[in-house]
Amino acid sequence: MNGARPERCVVGYNGDRPSRDAVRLAGAMARAFGAELEIVLVLRADSPYQQVYPPVGDVAPVVRQQARTWLREAAQLVPEGVVARTHLREDESAAAGLVRAATELGAQLIVVGAGAGSGRFSVGPVVNALLHSSPLPVALAPRRYPGDVPLDRLYAAVGTRPGAHQVLREAVEAVERSGLELELISFLEGRAADPGTTEQARRRVEAHLEAAAEEVRRTRSVTVRVASGRTLKKAAQDVDWAPGGLLLIGSSRLARGRQTFLGTTAARLLRHLPVPVVVVPRTAPETRPDQTEKESTS
Repeated sequence: MNGARPERCVVGYNGDRPSRDAVRLAGAMARAFGAELEIVLVLRADSPYQQVYPPVGDVAPVVRQQARTWLREAAQLVPEGVVARTHLREDESAAAGLVRAATELGAQLIVVGAGAGSGRFSVGPVVNALLHSSPLPVALAPRRYPGDVPLDRLYAAVGTRPGAHQVLREAVEAVERSGLELELISFLEGRAADPGTTEQARRRVEAHLEAAAEEVRRTRSVTVRVASGRTLKKAAQDVDWAPGGLLLIGSSRLARGRQTFLGTTAARLLRHLPVPVVVVPRTAPETRPDQTEKESTS
């Protein structure tokens, strides 16, 4: 997949409320992008059930039967008209199992629920592992995501640091496939005492956004917005989020190769977002010709 353009989505499911949110988000994305769903439930290869109940012997068949029941329930959550298949896998960890399943099934996106806590987003162990190692984009369903509003707007968080063009490229490909409206956003957090300093920063960010938008406007319409506030929470509240919105954000510069790595600012931003999020992996750094020649002769 390129960015938020799934042709086939792997959906992580384990029978709990966040995983039901994930199925609902995956269903909405499937309708918007014309994708098929692969709903995957990963059982731990070293099942903890065998340790908790040693007197009953091998409980693996019972666990698998329960898992199959959960998968049937998941299939019932898929919107009418969306193709979905279910899979039961075993692996050492749920995150690793989802990545392996996505690779084997030819998926371009992994969808998981990220609303286990009291907030809209709560990054648990499985989600955290995916956000720091997945080679594929990871879509996060917020807590109690209804999935009843069609996706109609794609927000792309475009920063001023290197790597921003990756998110922009992914966003353009996504809207070309889906027809969603595109809006480029930069979040400006500032506590500057001098209003003039804050305004200068805003103008610099606006100029950067407009330059990025010019590339897109050659083929389609796009709007831009600088969301500013004294805190990141206030900046997020400065956006008039559409009910059918989806936010695309890039990975930190710390990401190695093509994999996700949720940066500090993005992790803080998650606490204040009302819309689902897709985290895009960084592309592998390109090797300069002179560097290749040097390495080949060393």
